[in-house]
Order: sequence, then C-alpha cells, then structure tokens
Amino acid sequence: MRNLLVSTSVLAILASVQPVFAQEQTETLGAAEIIVTAQKRTERLQEIPVAAAVLGGNTIEQAHVTDLSDINRVVPSVEIKGTFNGRVPYGIRGISTNANEGAIGLTSGVSIQVDGVPVPADSFAANTITDVAQLEVLKGPQATLGGRTASAGVINFVTNGPSSTFKGGFSASATDDGEVRGEGYVAGPLSEGVSFSLSAYDTHTPFPVYNITRGEKSAANSWGIRGKLKFELTDRFSVGLMGHYALSRSHGENFVPVYFTPGASVFPFIPYTFDTNGVPTAYGIPQSVAFPGYTIGYGNGTYASPVEMRSRYEDLDGSVTLNYEADGLTFNSVTSLFQEKQYQSQDVFETNVYFFDVLTGGHAPHFGNFQEASGKVRQFTQELKVSSDAARPINFIAGLFYSNMIVDQTGLRAWVANPTSKRNISSTQNYAAYARVTARLTDAARVVAGLRYNHDKIGWNVSQYLNPAAGQYQGCGAAASCQWILSDSSDVLVGDIALQYDLSRGVMGYASYTRGYKPKAFNTVHDFASAQSAPVAADVPFTKATAQEHIDSFEVGLKSSLLGGHMTFNLAAFYTKYNGYQAQLFDNSAVIGVLVLANAGARTAGVEADVNYVQGNTRFGLSAAYIDAKFTSFKGATCWPDQTTAQGCVGGAQDLSGKPLPASPKFKFNANVTQTVPLSAFNVVLGGNLAYRTDTLLQADQNPRTRQPAFALLDLSLGFQTKDEKATLTLFVNNVTNHFYYTNMEDFFSGATGTAAVPSGVVSPGNYVIGQPARDARRYFGGRVSYKF
Repeated sequence: MRNLLVSTSVLAILASVQPVFAQEQTETLGAAEIIVTAQKRTERLQEIPVAAAVLGGNTIEQAHVTDLSDINRVVPSVEIKGTFNGRVPYGIRGISTNANEGAIGLTSGVSIQVDGVPVPADSFAANTITDVAQLEVLKGPQATLGGRTASAGVINFVTNGPSSTFKGGFSASATDDGEVRGEGYVAGPLSEGVSFSLSAYDTHTPFPVYNITRGEKSAANSWGIRGKLKFELTDRFSVGLMGHYALSRSHGENFVPVYFTPGASVFPFIPYTFDTNGVPTAYGIPQSVAFPGYTIGYGNGTYASPVEMRSRYEDLDGSVTLNYEADGLTFNSVTSLFQEKQYQSQDVFETNVYFFDVLTGGHAPHFGNFQEASGKVRQFTQELKVSSDAARPINFIAGLFYSNMIVDQTGLRAWVANPTSKRNISSTQNYAAYARVTARLTDAARVVAGLRYNHDKIGWNVSQYLNPAAGQYQGCGAAASCQWILSDSSDVLVGDIALQYDLSRGVMGYASYTRGYKPKAFNTVHDFASAQSAPVAADVPFTKATAQEHIDSFEVGLKSSLLGGHMTFNLAAFYTKYNGYQAQLFDNSAVIGVLVLANAGARTAGVEADVNYVQGNTRFGLSAAYIDAKFTSFKGATCWPDQTTAQGCVGGAQDLSGKPLPASPKFKFNANVTQTVPLSAFNVVLGGNLAYRTDTLLQADQNPRTRQPAFALLDLSLGFQTKDEKATLTLFVNNVTNHFYYTNMEDFFSGATGTAAVPSGVVSPGNYVIGQPARDARRYFGGRVSYKF
C-alpha cells in the first residue's frame, strides 16, 4: 500500500505515459515509417535485411502487454515461458532455454536489451513491461551486433526519453480479479540545451494460482522510477544520464500440480504404514494426504501447502551516454552499471504436510519443505562505437564492447536427506570488436557485411559448507568447506552478409547468411558428491565447460510498402543449424531433479509473414509463423520420468534425434485491429486481438504429460476518446472464451515419486508434472483511463 500511495502521488504530479517519438513514428505516420534502433543506429524497418517485429506504445497498451510472456500473444515467433517468481526461459524461432534458478551464468540465447544495453540473463529487470515507447524483436541469430547472448534473437525495449518540447501523460487501470496498474511519463526542457524525462509505475498483479491451505492467491507487486537528463553542450556534443530503480515482490507459488501418476506416492522408498507384525502395508505419502482438497489434472490452478513462498528483486542501474559528431562521423560511448539483489524461497514438492517429518515419525531432524536462494547480479558494460552517415554510398558502423558480469548466489536447504548449503559464483567477461559495412552496388542493389571478434572468459567458484540440518560437514570430511574454482576462455569470429535488391518502388528482397555462436558455459547447478573430499570420476565432466554452439543461419525475405506507405507486407523464410546446441533438460534419477547441460545437434526452419495497415481511423495487423524446430542429433539424453524401454528408454537414456525442440509450436498467428469511429462529441475506439498456437511439448525430454494443447485467445476492448485524442477511457476483457493454459510445465520433482510394490518395496518411477498458469489463463475484465499532453 505504501508503494501504491507513493507512486500514485508521483503519477498525480507527473500526469504522464505513452507518447514518444518512436511511438509517433510507428503509429501516426503510417505502417511504412516504423523505425528500429536495435542494430545500433536509427533505421527504417522496411529497409534492413532482418526479419523483425516492432510494437509501439499504443499497441502494447491495447494488447495489455504487461510482462515478457505477454509478447507470446503479439509476436508469433516468440515463446517465453512465464515471468512470475522465477527465472525466465526465452525462445525465438523454437530455440529456447529451460528454467532453473540455480543455473546461474548461462546465456539465454535471446539478448534482452533496454535502450540497446544488454540485461543480464540472470536478472528479472525486464520482466515487467513499463515505460516502453517501443518494443523491437529481431528474429534469428544476431551475433555481429547483438553479441554473445543473441544466438536466437534480440528483444530491445526502447524507453521514453528527454524531449525539447513539453509532453507526457498517465495511464491507470484496474481489473475485476484485483490487478491495479498506474504509470506515468513526463518530458521536456529544463533550460537551454538541457532536457529531461521522468517515468514511474506501480503495479499489483494477481495470478490464477490459489493455495487452499494458507488461503492465499499468488500475486506480484512492482514499482519503479526512471529518470533521464540530456545535456546538449554544443551543436556536436551531447551527454545523456540515466538512473533507474525498481523493486518487485511476490508471494505464493507460480507452479501447481498438473499430473501425478495414479496410485503413486511421495517418497515411495520409505514405509508409511505397517501391519501388526511390522510388515509395511504402504510406502510413501499417498496423494490424498499430500495433495488434499483439489484435483490434480490439466486446468488445475490450485495447490495445498503450509509453506510461505515469496520473492524479492531490487534493481539499481544507470548509464552515461556521450555523443560527438564531426566530419560526417558520429562517435558514441555508453557506460552502464547494473545491480540486482535477489531473494527467493520455494516449497519442495508442494505437499500439504511436512513430508519428511511424517515419513520418519518425527525422529529425524525437522524439515519444513523449505529452501531459499539469495544473491546479487552485477554487470558493468562499456561500448565505444563510430558510425558514418547512412546516406553515403558506402557507410559503416564499428565498435568495441566490454562486459563484466558476476552472479553471486547462496542457497540453503536444511534437509538432512538432501542438504544444500553452498555459495555459487559465476563470472563472465566478454571483449569484442565489431564492424558492419553497407555498400550500394547500384541504384537498386546493396550489400551489407559484418564481422565480430569475441573473447570470452568464464569462471565458476562453488563452495559447499556445513549442513545445518545434520550438524555435520557436507561432502568434505573434516574440512570446514569444499570448493572448486574453475575457469575457461575461448575466442570466436562470427559475422553476416546480406544482399538487398529493390525489386520495384517500395519492394525490397534480400538474402542473408549469419555465422553465430553461444559461448562456453559451466553447468553451475551441479553439486559435489555426498561423500567426497575431491572431485571424483563421475564429476569430471562437470569440471569442464560445455562447448560453444556454432550456428549457420540462412534467410531470404521480402519487404514491401504498399498503398502509399499505409500498408506493409513482409515475408521471411529461414533455415538455421545449431552445431553443439547447448540443450537443457532434467535428470530425474535423483530425488530432486538436476539440470543437465549437454551439446547436441539442432535446427530450426520456417516461414514468417506479417501485414500491417495504418490509414485514417483504421489500424490492422496480421502476423504468422510456421516453425519446425527439432534435434538433429542427441543420443544419450535423459529419459522422461516414467519412460519405458518400449518407449525408447534404454539404460536410463534415450535418443532424441529427430524429436521436436521444447516450447516450439509449429504454427502461431496473431491478428489485431483498432477502429476509431468519430461521433459528434467524442470518438469510439473498438479493438480486438486474436492469438492462436498449435500444441507443443514444454520439456526437451518429450515427457507427454508436459504437452500444452493448441488454443486460441481473444481479447476485446471498447474505448471512449475525446475529439483531440488526448483522453481515453477503455473497457476491456481478456481471454473472452475463458480458455485455460500454462506458460510452462516442468517434471523436476518426479524423482521423489513412484509406486512401491507391497511388501517388497520395489519402486516403479512416477511422473509428477507441475505447470505455471498464465496471467490470463482465466477471463478477466478491466478498465483503463489514460491522458496525454
């Protein structure tokens, strides 16, 4: 409440949000005038040989895009598996990562950027979408300019910035299920040569997840503020300063039980009841005790747990930008500092009883089903670049880039049967030099070619300490702690080349080849063996960094501006091969699933198309993607939890060659329309958004219980707007048909489940799947008021 009052006061003073230069370009001047900045210079989207999607502020607001996973509904090539109370797995064109908060230091494959500055993959800074003037998605590998984290694509948030004229606005909304949002933006001149911008937001977001034991509905609260100053010291030299603070808190689970093998129990290795002769009559805690009061199955949004789950993420970052122009060249320097403090607690297995206490009759040290992790993410980046006038027949952009990121995490699970008390530190340094040249060969033909050299240094420092549950040292004999300090480095040269040809006025075709990569990585989830004083043979693979990915990507495309620039039609076909693809899946042979990081072969191929029409009172967009993403070679992969020999599990391993990649629906499309109807006293604004996707497996191990069926989502809105278009009242309903779906499903708890034969106690493995309901998995209604000046 305190944060809401603070931000509401700020909003009232600012009276701020959506209108900015980039938005005006994309949504006022016409479909052909869309500007993109994610390639380190200002360019018209229709003139660059890259498949991309660009959303302006009005589109983001109308589609109620409030966090990263909402991008799934508006950009078909994107698949993001949830943003609530956990690390976000990103995906573009079927290439994605898995979810594991312990896997620190791993690159996602999708470079998340704010104003062109990369956000650490371990941070949560971009989860909530606020203060966004424009959202840019570059599809496919962007290694030359996007860097080491862009093996699948780039998502860039362009935030509101200083202005030489006074402008601003505010937006506030509320829904029938308890969501409350307020955000504002104001910008203008302070004095001659000095301008500013200031934005603030405060949100409360409920999720369709309910804990019947605690009577608690899961929710997240976030607030933040961003300020910018621009000093135009001379006609050629300017300085920009940015400061940003944000705080996010959540309570309640993000996952709920979706499937549990019928008849199976939790911890079937331990007798639960006995006959009069002391012979076991049942093993493990039955489902009726562990999961009472609700039905496990697809569509469930309920769980039962006595554990209080919560998270806290606090961001503090800033940047200094220098720009200098001389003799047709622009010199630019961007220095950024980023820090995020993190805390997260979790419920182990999501049962309604303290399972270990029950199974041991209270004779073992108490375990409260609770584990936690806390730490910091710190990053420093420095980029120096020079670019020439893009209007020249031969123009270029070149630069140097350095980043230093450290993720320092401490984890605790005070459970004598499976204890963790460790500190995990991952360090990553990247040194890079890049250049890209555009040359006009004829009036109609151009060639674009770029190279990037990367030197990566990675480190992993893990220490395991005293086990507080057992009162003894863990895995290190008499030593107070055991520690590994590992490091590795690698070099790579990547690049791209594209040929463009103007087929006619307003119609451009292109063909491109991109050589990309993903750097080496340590599997930082790995723990020491339970009784060792030094690494043993079984641990040796984990002391070595997983090899680089090497990527070969081919793309052909067509970009056209029609109807005098009011309509665009873009088409792209691509084929991308990943050698040494860093596949992520869980090994459920242990009680608690461990993330496996292994190199495999993979490829993705498909076709993307989009149409945008903007004229007068009508705006319409249609985009679609057909994507076929699969493993080309992956023998020795872990099996899904209850996979049989007949289903391909031999000796605990399976061959995934030819199987689909996770979270990669073959077909997705989005259609959106906004129609303004002028009346005598005001305007009526009608809006609609329809998103559809085919079914997909959400886990790489092909667990059939992690299949998300095909579904469609329909959102509708009705707005009333003043004639000057400054004030708008909008009523909306999201998920009109009330179709339930999950953004993610995981099976890493399965190792603790199964069915035990009586009286022998021989266990057949179980399959326990948990799912994360989407924010809009249930229909909700709302209203929004906005004003701009």
